[in-house]
Amino acid sequence: MTSTASSIDLSARPARPVLALVLALLSVPGSMLTWDTLPGGGFVWGCPLAVAAIVLGIQARRRAETGRGKALAAILIGGAMVAMMTVWAIAESL
Repeated sequence: MTSTASSIDLSARPARPVLALVLALLSVPGSMLTWDTLPGGGFVWGCPLAVAAIVLGIQARRRAETGRGKALAAILIGGAMVAMMTVWAIAESL
């Protein structure tokens, strides 16, 4: 009795949309939890993650055929975090 194992090609799955979504999701606690607790607050921890998520999400939307929904979610979440940090910084300075 012989069995054949089918191979799964994981290289066909684009990593950019998934990475963009992970960075966007990490920017949420990176901006909210560190705002008043660490020096620099959300701008040091959350903002770079959000900007990287936006950039990778835009690149993934342009290049990838699959994962466009994840890329769009990353762009929206990253944009919301950047907007939230901007509003918080303005409100804190008043």
